Amino acid sequence: MTKASTNGVGLVKSAHPILVVDSYARGISIGRIDPLGTGLELEMEGERVLPMSLRSRYVMKTGEPLADLERHLQRLSARGELRRTTVVFGVTTDPFHPFDEKFSTSMKFLELFERYAPGRLVIQTRSPLIVIGVPVLKKLRHNTFVTVGIETPSEEVARRYTPDLPTVSERWKMVRALRRFGLRVGVQVAPMLPYGDWRRDAGVFAEQLCAEADFVTVRSLLQASGSARPKTPIARKLANDRNFFWLRQDTHVPLVDAVTEREASKLFHPVGLQPVDPQLKLFAKGGE
Repeated sequence: MTKASTNGVGLVKSAHPILVVDSYARGISIGRIDPLGTGLELEMEGERVLPMSLRSRYVMKTGEPLADLERHLQRLSARGELRRTTVVFGVTTDPFHPFDEKFSTSMKFLELFERYAPGRLVIQTRSPLIVIGVPVLKKLRHNTFVTVGIETPSEEVARRYTPDLPTVSERWKMVRALRRFGLRVGVQVAPMLPYGDWRRDAGVFAEQLCAEADFVTVRSLLQASGSARPKTPIARKLANDRNFFWLRQDTHVPLVDAVTEREASKLFHPVGLQPVDPQLKLFAKGGE
């Protein structure tokens, strides 16, 4: 598949429209990816953050934001477009982030899909609060995928490099709970963080990924950053700790090979879209 890369967001060409959605304290922003893969532009709180060609956009305004958004969904549904559309919820923000009043906005957005169902709904999150939305998600489970970011199996590594994220064990519990309710749940190891010995311990991590997840995506920190020299807080911490190996281009290869050896069919993403640094910046801290 032909790939494009925009500000750390990877995407693949698709025959169907893709709407990328992010929630904020004051509403929802929606950008549209051109089916031919020609570009993407998002709007955050009235500011364009990805300066690329725009096919269409839907931004919630003040006043009656949900009513305004519902009218957009009604029009898409009436034209038959919505059932052909993939909605990716959580690209530059985590829709279930517990701060900034975003959680309630996200829940109201999901509730609209009980009446206006898209062809496919992909939710990207690292927050266990998503389980509160299970009553709604169960009604949409036939066309819903949830991807959970778990960058490392090590609690110690997670505390060091992503101290404000939910613990690794909390996120694994979230994966198991959602799967018990019949949802298809994947794990995004993106950006990948140290998990032990590069080669020797790849198999152990791969075993857990294959056992716990319906699908798996792996990307090195360098891949996820979209830059040859990542300057994110995590990259700086790795460099300060002299963990230069984990900044290499090919860091992901042993883990990908280990997953492939065990269950190659699980190495996919529902739309090929990766949640990378923009979402992780909500939690990761810089410093020594």
